[in-house]
Amino acid sequence: MNEFAIERYLNRIIEEREQGEKEKYVSPYFPEYVREVVPDMGLDERVSQLTTEQIERVIKRVIGKQTARLKSIIETCMHCGLCSDACQWYISNDRDPTYAPVAKIRMTLGEMIKRNFKVDPEFIKFCARVVFTECNICHRCSMYCPFGLDITAIIRLVRRICFILGVVPQRQLDQAQTHITFLNQVWLSQNDYLDTLFWREEEGIYELKNLRIPIDKEGAEILWFPLGAEPKTGVDHIDRFAKIMAVAGVDWTMTSKDTWDSSNMSMFINDYFTMERIVRGLYENAKRLRVKRIVLTE
Repeated sequence: MNEFAIERYLNRIIEEREQGEKEKYVSPYFPEYVREVVPDMGLDERVSQLTTEQIERVIKRVIGKQTARLKSIIETCMHCGLCSDACQWYISNDRDPTYAPVAKIRMTLGEMIKRNFKVDPEFIKFCARVVFTECNICHRCSMYCPFGLDITAIIRLVRRICFILGVVPQRQLDQAQTHITFLNQVWLSQNDYLDTLFWREEEGIYELKNLRIPIDKEGAEILWFPLGAEPKTGVDHIDRFAKIMAVAGVDWTMTSKDTWDSSNMSMFINDYFTMERIVRGLYENAKRLRVKRIVLTE
């Protein structure tokens, strides 16, 4: 998307906000689904470029051979409500039934199957809003289902469809792009990452004499992988971790290689290739340094 398109989009958002009260969105597919209109460039702009034929091809590619199995999962649900009571979205929105996990899969994948994969671009935008912004894929619904139906797996399949079609909330799309480019979620170059580690060690020595931030130490007990935000905007977290290791007398290290961010934001949009690339990089670093354990911030 060029800078002029972005400027037009942002100007439209400003105009809508200046009008006062937010407009309500009522789904043309499910009239009970009523939400505030939330402009999002990642959803609004890309969806206008899609065709029904393109959408049908992608859905068939993702779930075509699984249709019967997925349909049986949806139809097995007996609407007991246990998954709903386990869902924070349902509870925190006054038990609105459209937030219930089973409603989410019926309104998205269930509708795709019902229509034999022939759905329009606006429906894909609707699905993207449901699966990306109204579900944390926390897996609680599946844990509480008496039949063990994997509702989360279905939500992830719909995310996969939306990702391939490019209909993803802009914030998540940005994080995915930076993982593809730099293998971290904050557009941090490898040089800046290493400079930050050297800087925090220099600063930390003034507070704790034996504080060190070892890099590429082979055979260490622990290899620590931070989150991307820590060496960019939360540098004090690196200090704290180094202080804990120093006081505890733990043999640890960090890596100089470019796969160090353990957040793997690509997982949330189901970008399989980048997900695998990140995980492989983390384990290759551990193998290269011959460490005994991997420790992640989260």
